[in-house]
Amino acid sequence: MSQRRYADGYRKLRRADAPRRVAFGVLSEVTSSGAFANIVLPKALRRIRREEPFDDRDAAFTSELVHGTLRARGRLDWVLARHVSRPLGDLDPEVLDLLRLGAHQLLDMRVPDHAAVSATVDVAREHMTDGRVRMVNAVLRAVAREEVGRMDEEIARIEDGDARLAVAHSHPEWMVRAFRSALDAHGYDEAELEDVLAADNEAPIVSLAARPGLIGVEELCEEAEDVLSARVATGLVSRCAVLLASGDPARLPSIRQGLAGVQDEGSQLAAQICAEAPLIGRGDSSWLDLCAGPGGKAALLGALAAGRGAHVVANEIHPHRARLVERTTRALGTVEVVSGDGRTFGGQGTQWPLGSFDRVLVDAPCTGMGSMRRRPESRWRRAPGDVDGLVELQERLVDRARALTRPGGVMTYVTCSPHRRETRDQVERLLGAGGWELLDAVALADSLAVEPLAVPDCAGRVDGGGAGRTLQLWGHRHGTDSMFVAVLRRL
Repeated sequence: MSQRRYADGYRKLRRADAPRRVAFGVLSEVTSSGAFANIVLPKALRRIRREEPFDDRDAAFTSELVHGTLRARGRLDWVLARHVSRPLGDLDPEVLDLLRLGAHQLLDMRVPDHAAVSATVDVAREHMTDGRVRMVNAVLRAVAREEVGRMDEEIARIEDGDARLAVAHSHPEWMVRAFRSALDAHGYDEAELEDVLAADNEAPIVSLAARPGLIGVEELCEEAEDVLSARVATGLVSRCAVLLASGDPARLPSIRQGLAGVQDEGSQLAAQICAEAPLIGRGDSSWLDLCAGPGGKAALLGALAAGRGAHVVANEIHPHRARLVERTTRALGTVEVVSGDGRTFGGQGTQWPLGSFDRVLVDAPCTGMGSMRRRPESRWRRAPGDVDGLVELQERLVDRARALTRPGGVMTYVTCSPHRRETRDQVERLLGAGGWELLDAVALADSLAVEPLAVPDCAGRVDGGGAGRTLQLWGHRHGTDSMFVAVLRRL
Protein backbone atom coordinates (compact mmCIF):
# COMPACT_ATOMS: atom_id res chain seq x y z
CA MET A 1 0.00 0.00 0.00
CA SER A 2 1.33 3.43 -0.93
CA GLN A 3 2.04 5.92 1.85
CA ARG A 4 -0.64 8.27 0.49
CA ARG A 5 -3.31 5.53 0.41
CA TYR A 6 -2.34 4.54 3.95
CA ALA A 7 -2.66 8.14 5.14
CA ASP A 8 -6.06 8.56 3.45
CA GLY A 9 -7.31 5.35 5.03
CA TYR A 10 -6.04 6.39 8.46
CA ARG A 11 -7.85 9.74 8.23
CA LYS A 12 -11.11 8.02 7.31
CA LEU A 13 -10.80 5.59 10.20
CA ARG A 14 -9.66 8.13 12.79
CA ARG A 15 -12.56 9.18 14.98
CA ALA A 16 -13.09 12.86 15.71
CA ASP A 17 -12.34 13.90 19.28
CA ALA A 18 -15.26 13.81 21.71
CA PRO A 19 -15.55 17.54 22.55
CA ARG A 20 -15.88 18.54 18.90
CA ARG A 21 -18.25 15.67 18.16
CA VAL A 22 -20.51 16.73 21.02
CA ALA A 23 -20.28 20.41 20.10
CA PHE A 24 -21.20 19.74 16.49
CA GLY A 25 -24.16 17.60 17.57
CA VAL A 26 -25.46 20.35 19.86
CA LEU A 27 -25.00 23.06 17.22
CA SER A 28 -26.83 20.92 14.67
CA GLU A 29 -29.75 20.42 17.07
CA VAL A 30 -29.91 24.14 17.82
CA THR A 31 -29.96 24.91 14.10
CA SER A 32 -32.29 22.17 12.90
CA SER A 33 -34.91 22.04 15.65
CA GLY A 34 -34.78 25.45 17.29
CA ALA A 35 -33.45 24.00 20.54
CA PHE A 36 -31.61 26.10 23.11
CA ALA A 37 -28.00 25.21 23.79
CA ASN A 38 -28.31 25.77 27.54
CA ILE A 39 -30.86 22.94 27.61
CA VAL A 40 -29.37 20.59 25.01
CA LEU A 41 -25.69 20.87 26.00
CA PRO A 42 -25.97 19.66 29.64
CA LYS A 43 -27.90 16.59 28.45
CA ALA A 44 -25.26 15.88 25.80
CA LEU A 45 -22.45 16.22 28.34
CA ARG A 46 -24.11 13.84 30.77
CA ARG A 47 -24.63 11.33 27.96
CA ILE A 48 -21.02 11.42 26.72
CA ARG A 49 -19.72 10.98 30.28
CA ARG A 50 -21.66 7.71 30.47
CA GLU A 51 -20.33 6.48 27.14
CA GLU A 52 -16.60 7.23 27.25
CA PRO A 53 -13.85 8.94 29.28
CA PHE A 54 -14.71 12.63 29.41
CA ASP A 55 -13.47 14.89 32.20
CA ASP A 56 -14.28 18.41 33.40
CA ARG A 57 -11.67 19.95 31.09
CA ASP A 58 -13.34 18.25 28.13
CA ALA A 59 -16.71 19.58 29.29
CA ALA A 60 -15.39 23.13 29.63
CA PHE A 61 -13.81 22.98 26.18
CA THR A 62 -17.04 21.67 24.68
CA SER A 63 -19.04 24.40 26.36
CA GLU A 64 -16.77 27.09 24.91
CA LEU A 65 -16.98 25.51 21.46
CA VAL A 66 -20.79 25.63 21.56
CA HIS A 67 -21.52 28.90 23.31
CA GLY A 68 -18.58 30.73 21.74
CA THR A 69 -19.66 29.71 18.25
CA LEU A 70 -23.23 30.83 18.89
CA ARG A 71 -22.18 34.16 20.40
CA ALA A 72 -19.77 34.97 17.58
CA ARG A 73 -22.04 33.83 14.75
CA GLY A 74 -22.51 37.26 13.16
CA ARG A 75 -18.80 38.03 12.99
CA LEU A 76 -17.93 34.48 11.97
CA ASP A 77 -20.40 34.63 9.09
CA TRP A 78 -18.92 37.95 7.96
CA VAL A 79 -15.47 36.32 7.88
CA LEU A 80 -16.64 33.10 6.21
CA ALA A 81 -18.51 35.02 3.50
CA ARG A 82 -15.12 36.37 2.35
CA HIS A 83 -13.99 32.82 1.55
CA VAL A 84 -17.15 31.15 0.22
CA SER A 85 -18.18 31.76 -3.38
CA ARG A 86 -21.93 31.66 -2.79
CA PRO A 87 -24.31 33.08 -0.14
CA LEU A 88 -23.92 31.34 3.20
CA GLY A 89 -27.67 30.76 3.29
CA ASP A 90 -27.30 28.45 0.30
CA LEU A 91 -24.95 26.12 2.18
CA ASP A 92 -26.13 22.93 3.82
CA PRO A 93 -26.88 23.87 7.48
CA GLU A 94 -24.52 21.20 8.82
CA VAL A 95 -21.69 22.49 6.62
CA LEU A 96 -22.29 26.03 7.87
CA ASP A 97 -22.42 24.88 11.50
CA LEU A 98 -19.07 23.13 11.07
CA LEU A 99 -17.48 26.11 9.30
CA ARG A 100 -18.57 28.36 12.17
CA LEU A 101 -17.23 25.86 14.70
CA GLY A 102 -13.86 25.75 12.98
CA ALA A 103 -13.67 29.50 12.43
CA HIS A 104 -14.40 30.15 16.10
CA GLN A 105 -11.42 27.99 17.06
CA LEU A 106 -9.19 29.78 14.57
CA LEU A 107 -10.25 33.31 15.46
CA ASP A 108 -11.27 33.29 19.09
CA MET A 109 -9.68 30.34 20.90
CA ARG A 110 -6.12 29.41 21.76
CA VAL A 111 -6.19 26.40 19.47
CA PRO A 112 -3.26 26.01 17.04
CA ASP A 113 -4.40 26.56 13.47
CA HIS A 114 -3.43 23.08 12.28
CA ALA A 115 -5.34 21.46 15.15
CA ALA A 116 -8.42 23.64 14.63
CA VAL A 117 -8.58 22.73 10.95
CA SER A 118 -7.68 19.03 11.12
CA ALA A 119 -9.87 18.24 14.14
CA THR A 120 -12.86 20.02 12.60
CA VAL A 121 -12.32 18.22 9.30
CA ASP A 122 -12.31 14.94 11.26
CA VAL A 123 -15.85 15.74 12.35
CA ALA A 124 -16.81 16.56 8.77
CA ARG A 125 -15.55 13.16 7.60
CA GLU A 126 -17.91 11.41 10.03
CA HIS A 127 -20.99 13.24 8.76
CA MET A 128 -20.43 14.47 5.22
CA THR A 129 -19.56 13.42 1.69
CA ASP A 130 -16.03 13.87 0.36
CA GLY A 131 -16.96 17.00 -1.58
CA ARG A 132 -18.27 18.76 1.49
CA VAL A 133 -15.29 17.62 3.53
CA ARG A 134 -12.96 19.16 0.96
CA MET A 135 -14.95 22.39 1.07
CA VAL A 136 -14.75 22.60 4.89
CA ASN A 137 -11.04 21.94 4.73
CA ALA A 138 -10.41 24.56 2.01
CA VAL A 139 -12.47 27.32 3.62
CA LEU A 140 -10.95 26.83 7.07
CA ARG A 141 -7.43 26.80 5.63
CA ALA A 142 -8.21 30.06 3.84
CA VAL A 143 -9.43 31.60 7.10
CA ALA A 144 -6.27 30.37 8.84
CA ARG A 145 -4.14 32.16 6.25
CA GLU A 146 -5.68 35.56 7.07
CA GLU A 147 -3.13 37.92 8.57
CA VAL A 148 -3.47 38.53 12.29
CA GLY A 149 -5.51 41.68 12.85
CA ARG A 150 -6.49 42.00 9.18
CA MET A 151 -10.16 41.19 9.72
CA ASP A 152 -10.46 43.60 12.63
CA GLU A 153 -9.05 46.31 10.39
CA GLU A 154 -11.59 45.47 7.70
CA ILE A 155 -14.47 45.56 10.21
CA ALA A 156 -13.26 48.91 11.54
CA ARG A 157 -13.55 50.31 8.00
CA ILE A 158 -17.29 49.58 7.74
CA GLU A 159 -18.72 53.07 7.29
CA ASP A 160 -22.14 52.70 8.89
CA GLY A 161 -21.66 52.78 12.65
CA ASP A 162 -24.51 50.43 13.57
CA ALA A 163 -23.50 47.97 10.84
CA ARG A 164 -19.93 48.04 12.14
CA LEU A 165 -21.03 47.34 15.71
CA ALA A 166 -23.37 44.60 14.50
CA VAL A 167 -20.47 42.74 12.86
CA ALA A 168 -17.89 43.45 15.54
CA HIS A 169 -20.17 42.30 18.38
CA SER A 170 -22.25 39.71 16.51
CA HIS A 171 -25.73 41.20 16.88
CA PRO A 172 -28.43 41.79 14.28
CA GLU A 173 -28.27 45.41 13.19
CA TRP A 174 -31.85 46.08 14.29
CA MET A 175 -30.93 45.01 17.81
CA VAL A 176 -27.99 47.39 17.87
CA ARG A 177 -30.41 50.23 17.13
CA ALA A 178 -32.88 48.90 19.72
CA PHE A 179 -30.20 48.81 22.43
CA ARG A 180 -29.18 52.36 21.55
CA SER A 181 -32.80 53.49 21.94
CA ALA A 182 -33.13 51.55 25.19
CA LEU A 183 -30.15 53.28 26.76
CA ASP A 184 -31.70 56.65 26.00
CA ALA A 185 -35.18 55.55 27.16
CA HIS A 186 -33.89 54.44 30.57
CA GLY A 187 -31.73 57.51 31.17
CA TYR A 188 -28.30 56.17 30.25
CA ASP A 189 -25.64 57.54 27.94
CA GLU A 190 -25.69 56.07 24.43
CA ALA A 191 -21.90 55.96 24.68
CA GLU A 192 -22.41 52.79 26.74
CA LEU A 193 -23.78 50.94 23.69
CA GLU A 194 -20.57 49.12 22.85
CA ASP A 195 -20.25 47.99 26.48
CA VAL A 196 -23.82 46.66 26.37
CA LEU A 197 -23.07 44.64 23.24
CA ALA A 198 -19.73 43.38 24.55
CA ALA A 199 -21.35 42.19 27.79
CA ASP A 200 -23.78 40.09 25.74
CA ASN A 201 -20.81 38.09 24.49
CA GLU A 202 -19.27 37.36 27.88
CA ALA A 203 -19.84 33.91 29.33
CA PRO A 204 -22.17 34.34 32.32
CA ILE A 205 -21.37 32.98 35.74
CA VAL A 206 -23.84 30.34 36.91
CA SER A 207 -25.89 31.78 39.76
CA LEU A 208 -27.94 29.69 42.18
CA ALA A 209 -30.82 30.90 44.32
CA ALA A 210 -31.00 29.62 47.89
CA ARG A 211 -34.72 29.61 48.66
CA PRO A 212 -35.30 31.19 52.09
CA GLY A 213 -36.60 28.80 54.71
CA LEU A 214 -35.45 25.79 52.68
CA ILE A 215 -31.69 26.28 52.56
CA GLY A 216 -29.34 29.07 53.60
CA VAL A 217 -26.76 30.73 51.39
CA GLU A 218 -23.83 29.48 53.46
CA GLU A 219 -25.20 25.94 53.47
CA LEU A 220 -25.59 26.06 49.68
CA CYS A 221 -22.02 27.35 49.32
CA GLU A 222 -20.67 24.48 51.41
CA GLU A 223 -22.67 21.91 49.44
CA ALA A 224 -21.41 23.25 46.10
CA GLU A 225 -17.81 23.21 47.31
CA ASP A 226 -18.12 19.65 48.65
CA VAL A 227 -20.05 18.07 45.77
CA LEU A 228 -18.57 19.93 42.80
CA SER A 229 -15.14 20.81 44.21
CA ALA A 230 -15.82 24.21 42.71
CA ARG A 231 -14.96 27.76 43.68
CA VAL A 232 -18.06 29.56 44.93
CA ALA A 233 -18.95 33.04 46.12
CA THR A 234 -22.02 34.74 47.53
CA GLY A 235 -24.01 36.97 45.21
CA LEU A 236 -22.98 40.41 44.04
CA VAL A 237 -26.59 41.63 43.68
CA SER A 238 -29.03 39.20 45.34
CA ARG A 239 -28.66 38.21 49.00
CA CYS A 240 -30.04 34.76 48.06
CA ALA A 241 -27.44 34.11 45.37
CA VAL A 242 -24.50 31.73 45.23
CA LEU A 243 -22.12 32.10 42.28
CA LEU A 244 -20.64 28.93 40.85
CA ALA A 245 -17.32 28.97 38.97
CA SER A 246 -17.69 25.51 37.43
CA GLY A 247 -19.52 22.21 37.62
CA ASP A 248 -22.98 20.91 36.82
CA PRO A 249 -25.58 22.33 39.25
CA ALA A 250 -27.85 19.38 38.55
CA ARG A 251 -25.48 17.25 40.66
CA LEU A 252 -26.34 19.20 43.82
CA PRO A 253 -28.87 17.50 46.14
CA SER A 254 -30.44 20.88 46.96
CA ILE A 255 -31.14 21.51 43.28
CA ARG A 256 -32.64 18.06 42.76
CA GLN A 257 -34.84 18.47 45.85
CA GLY A 258 -36.05 21.96 44.91
CA LEU A 259 -34.43 23.69 47.89
CA ALA A 260 -32.46 25.89 45.48
CA GLY A 261 -32.51 26.62 41.78
CA VAL A 262 -30.42 27.99 38.96
CA GLN A 263 -31.56 31.60 38.57
CA ASP A 264 -29.95 34.82 37.39
CA GLU A 265 -29.33 37.38 40.12
CA GLY A 266 -31.45 39.95 38.30
CA SER A 267 -34.37 37.54 38.23
CA GLN A 268 -33.91 36.87 41.93
CA LEU A 269 -33.92 40.58 42.71
CA ALA A 270 -37.09 41.12 40.65
CA ALA A 271 -38.94 38.48 42.69
CA GLN A 272 -37.70 39.99 45.95
CA ILE A 273 -38.87 43.44 44.87
CA CYS A 274 -42.30 42.02 44.08
CA ALA A 275 -42.48 40.46 47.56
CA GLU A 276 -41.33 43.57 49.44
CA ALA A 277 -43.05 46.47 47.66
CA PRO A 278 -45.14 48.42 50.20
CA LEU A 279 -48.90 47.87 50.23
CA ILE A 280 -51.69 50.04 51.56
CA GLY A 281 -54.73 48.71 53.39
CA ARG A 282 -55.83 45.19 54.22
CA GLY A 283 -53.70 42.06 54.42
CA ASP A 284 -50.87 40.61 52.42
CA SER A 285 -51.80 36.96 52.01
CA SER A 286 -52.77 36.45 48.36
CA TRP A 287 -50.09 36.63 45.65
CA LEU A 288 -50.24 35.83 41.94
CA ASP A 289 -47.52 35.03 39.42
CA LEU A 290 -49.50 35.47 36.21
CA CYS A 291 -46.90 34.05 33.78
CA ALA A 292 -45.01 31.61 35.96
CA GLY A 293 -43.09 29.31 33.60
CA PRO A 294 -40.48 27.95 34.04
CA GLY A 295 -40.93 28.69 37.76
CA GLY A 296 -37.80 30.33 39.15
CA LYS A 297 -39.54 33.50 40.32
CA ALA A 298 -42.58 31.54 41.50
CA ALA A 299 -40.35 29.34 43.67
CA LEU A 300 -38.57 32.30 45.22
CA LEU A 301 -41.89 34.08 45.78
CA GLY A 302 -43.26 30.93 47.36
CA ALA A 303 -40.30 30.67 49.73
CA LEU A 304 -40.68 34.32 50.74
CA ALA A 305 -44.46 33.92 51.10
CA ALA A 306 -44.03 30.93 53.41
CA GLY A 307 -42.27 33.08 55.97
CA ARG A 308 -45.19 35.51 56.02
CA GLY A 309 -48.17 33.19 55.89
CA ALA A 310 -49.01 34.10 52.30
CA HIS A 311 -50.20 31.89 49.44
CA VAL A 312 -48.95 32.09 45.83
CA VAL A 313 -51.00 31.15 42.77
CA ALA A 314 -48.61 30.39 39.91
CA ASN A 315 -50.35 30.45 36.54
CA GLU A 316 -48.80 29.20 33.31
CA ILE A 317 -50.68 28.99 30.01
CA HIS A 318 -48.84 25.96 28.62
CA PRO A 319 -49.59 22.70 30.50
CA HIS A 320 -46.11 21.25 29.94
CA ARG A 321 -44.53 24.39 31.38
CA ALA A 322 -47.03 24.32 34.25
CA ARG A 323 -45.72 20.86 35.08
CA LEU A 324 -42.22 22.33 35.07
CA VAL A 325 -43.39 24.99 37.54
CA GLU A 326 -44.80 22.21 39.72
CA ARG A 327 -41.42 20.45 39.77
CA THR A 328 -39.61 23.71 40.49
CA THR A 329 -41.88 24.55 43.43
CA ARG A 330 -42.33 20.98 44.74
CA ALA A 331 -40.56 21.65 48.04
CA LEU A 332 -42.98 24.46 48.89
CA GLY A 333 -46.45 24.13 50.33
CA THR A 334 -47.32 27.74 49.59
CA VAL A 335 -47.52 27.58 45.79
CA GLU A 336 -50.61 26.48 43.89
CA VAL A 337 -49.86 25.84 40.23
CA VAL A 338 -52.64 26.27 37.66
CA SER A 339 -52.73 26.40 33.87
CA GLY A 340 -54.72 29.14 32.19
CA ASP A 341 -54.50 32.04 29.80
CA GLY A 342 -53.13 35.03 31.70
CA ARG A 343 -55.12 37.40 29.49
CA THR A 344 -58.40 36.06 30.88
CA PHE A 345 -57.28 34.58 34.20
CA GLY A 346 -59.69 34.74 37.15
CA GLY A 347 -62.80 36.87 37.31
CA GLN A 348 -66.48 36.13 37.78
CA GLY A 349 -67.34 32.49 38.41
CA THR A 350 -63.79 31.54 39.46
CA GLN A 351 -62.11 31.24 42.83
CA TRP A 352 -60.01 34.31 41.97
CA PRO A 353 -62.36 37.30 41.64
CA LEU A 354 -61.14 40.55 40.15
CA GLY A 355 -59.41 42.75 42.69
CA SER A 356 -58.58 39.82 44.98
CA PHE A 357 -54.77 39.73 44.90
CA ASP A 358 -52.49 41.76 47.15
CA ARG A 359 -49.47 41.24 44.91
CA VAL A 360 -49.34 40.39 41.22
CA LEU A 361 -46.20 39.62 39.24
CA VAL A 362 -46.33 39.96 35.45
CA ASP A 363 -43.12 38.44 34.12
CA ALA A 364 -44.21 39.01 30.56
CA PRO A 365 -43.11 37.14 27.42
CA CYS A 366 -40.71 39.42 25.55
CA THR A 367 -37.96 39.53 22.94
CA GLY A 368 -35.47 38.24 25.52
CA MET A 369 -32.95 40.90 24.51
CA GLY A 370 -31.75 41.03 28.10
CA SER A 371 -30.75 37.37 28.40
CA MET A 372 -28.80 36.81 25.22
CA ARG A 373 -25.54 36.07 26.97
CA ARG A 374 -27.27 32.93 28.29
CA ARG A 375 -29.17 32.20 25.06
CA PRO A 376 -27.00 33.69 22.31
CA GLU A 377 -28.82 31.79 19.57
CA SER A 378 -32.02 33.72 20.35
CA ARG A 379 -30.62 36.93 18.88
CA TRP A 380 -30.77 35.30 15.43
CA ARG A 381 -34.32 33.99 15.90
CA ARG A 382 -35.96 37.33 16.55
CA ALA A 383 -36.99 39.87 13.91
CA PRO A 384 -38.13 43.50 14.32
CA GLY A 385 -41.68 42.48 13.43
CA ASP A 386 -41.84 40.20 16.49
CA VAL A 387 -41.98 43.20 18.78
CA ASP A 388 -45.49 44.23 17.68
CA GLY A 389 -47.08 40.93 18.66
CA LEU A 390 -45.19 40.76 21.95
CA VAL A 391 -46.16 44.32 22.91
CA GLU A 392 -49.82 43.55 22.25
CA LEU A 393 -49.59 40.41 24.41
CA GLN A 394 -47.88 42.38 27.19
CA GLU A 395 -50.65 44.98 27.10
CA ARG A 396 -53.31 42.30 27.46
CA LEU A 397 -51.49 40.69 30.38
CA VAL A 398 -50.91 44.00 32.14
CA ASP A 399 -54.55 44.96 31.73
CA ARG A 400 -55.65 41.67 33.28
CA ALA A 401 -53.18 42.04 36.12
CA ARG A 402 -54.52 45.54 36.73
CA ALA A 403 -58.03 44.11 37.13
CA LEU A 404 -56.83 41.34 39.46
CA THR A 405 -54.91 43.64 41.83
CA ARG A 406 -56.84 45.03 44.79
CA PRO A 407 -56.84 48.76 45.63
CA GLY A 408 -53.69 49.42 47.63
CA GLY A 409 -52.08 46.31 46.19
CA VAL A 410 -49.03 46.25 43.93
CA MET A 411 -48.34 44.95 40.49
CA THR A 412 -44.74 44.27 39.50
CA TYR A 413 -44.09 44.29 35.77
CA VAL A 414 -40.94 42.49 34.65
CA THR A 415 -39.35 41.80 31.29
CA CYS A 416 -35.99 40.29 30.41
CA SER A 417 -35.59 42.99 27.79
CA PRO A 418 -34.63 46.65 27.86
CA HIS A 419 -36.45 47.37 24.57
CA ARG A 420 -38.25 50.69 24.95
CA ARG A 421 -41.61 49.45 23.66
CA GLU A 422 -41.58 46.50 26.05
CA THR A 423 -40.61 48.53 29.11
CA ARG A 424 -40.97 52.28 29.48
CA ASP A 425 -43.78 52.58 26.92
CA GLN A 426 -45.82 49.91 28.70
CA VAL A 427 -45.47 51.69 32.04
CA GLU A 428 -46.39 55.07 30.58
CA ARG A 429 -49.46 53.57 28.92
CA LEU A 430 -50.64 52.16 32.24
CA LEU A 431 -49.99 55.39 34.13
CA GLY A 432 -51.77 57.36 31.42
CA ALA A 433 -54.92 55.29 31.96
CA GLY A 434 -55.03 56.50 35.59
CA GLY A 435 -55.63 54.72 38.87
CA TRP A 436 -51.97 53.78 39.51
CA GLU A 437 -48.90 55.29 41.09
CA LEU A 438 -45.34 54.35 40.21
CA LEU A 439 -43.22 53.33 43.18
CA ASP A 440 -39.44 53.70 43.32
CA ALA A 441 -38.11 50.35 42.12
CA VAL A 442 -34.54 51.65 42.34
CA ALA A 443 -34.89 52.47 46.05
CA LEU A 444 -36.53 49.10 46.66
CA ALA A 445 -33.71 47.34 44.85
CA ASP A 446 -31.06 49.22 46.79
CA SER A 447 -32.71 48.24 50.07
CA LEU A 448 -32.72 44.56 49.09
CA ALA A 449 -29.49 44.15 47.14
CA VAL A 450 -26.12 43.16 48.56
CA GLU A 451 -25.06 46.77 48.05
CA PRO A 452 -26.65 49.79 46.29
CA LEU A 453 -26.74 49.39 42.52
CA ALA A 454 -25.28 52.83 41.73
CA VAL A 455 -28.14 53.72 39.39
CA PRO A 456 -27.82 57.34 38.18
CA ASP A 457 -30.43 59.71 39.63
CA CYS A 458 -31.70 60.52 36.15
CA ALA A 459 -32.28 56.87 35.23
CA GLY A 460 -35.68 55.19 35.39
CA ARG A 461 -37.81 58.33 35.14
CA VAL A 462 -40.97 58.01 33.06
CA ASP A 463 -43.70 60.42 31.99
CA GLY A 464 -46.47 60.46 34.57
CA GLY A 465 -44.36 58.59 37.10
CA GLY A 466 -43.83 61.46 39.50
CA ALA A 467 -41.07 60.66 41.99
CA GLY A 468 -41.24 56.95 41.18
CA ARG A 469 -38.61 55.20 39.10
CA THR A 470 -38.35 52.02 37.10
CA LEU A 471 -35.29 49.79 37.37
CA GLN A 472 -33.27 48.68 34.38
CA LEU A 473 -30.44 46.29 35.17
CA TRP A 474 -27.56 45.95 32.68
CA GLY A 475 -25.08 43.19 32.10
CA HIS A 476 -22.15 45.57 31.74
CA ARG A 477 -23.07 47.49 34.91
CA HIS A 478 -24.50 44.87 37.25
CA GLY A 479 -23.34 41.51 35.89
CA THR A 480 -26.94 40.31 35.64
CA ASP A 481 -29.32 39.75 32.77
CA SER A 482 -30.68 43.09 31.56
CA MET A 483 -33.88 42.80 33.56
CA PHE A 484 -36.51 45.58 33.69
CA VAL A 485 -38.66 46.04 36.80
CA ALA A 486 -41.53 48.48 37.40
CA VAL A 487 -43.64 48.48 40.56
CA LEU A 488 -47.07 50.10 40.48
CA ARG A 489 -49.58 50.48 43.29
CA ARG A 490 -53.27 50.60 42.58
CA LEU A 491 -55.04 53.66 43.91
